[in-house]
Amino acid sequence: MLQNTRSIVRSIAVLILAGAIAPMANAGPVGSLLTPTFAAKQTKIAIVPIKLFNKGDDPQTVKVDGTVYTVAPHASVTFKAPTGTQVYADTPGKGYVKGDVLFAVSPEMKGETIMFN
Repeated sequence: MLQNTRSIVRSIAVLILAGAIAPMANAGPVGSLLTPTFAAKQTKIAIVPIKLFNKGDDPQTVKVDGTVYTVAPHASVTFKAPTGTQVYADTPGKGYVKGDVLFAVSPEMKGETIMFN
């Protein structure tokens, strides 16, 4: 009978100890590996405002992410695009033809005025 009592007391002690350790196991670095959000971290893509200035005498159009912008002569247009977006010529100009990539948007261009004709 004494042996049965010890066995029951040990079992209860092990359950209490396991119950106390369980919350700490999930809070540690190993516990963060088990959560599904660990692998779902997302990188933030910057949206960059850019100003295009047409220094030529003819209107020019550019295509940015499927949207066409017309820039009047000696005027400017401002748009926002995610970094890495390519800006294409939609009309020919000096040194490029329709469909050429004029530039790709980068974080360094934020607030800059890009001149073309």
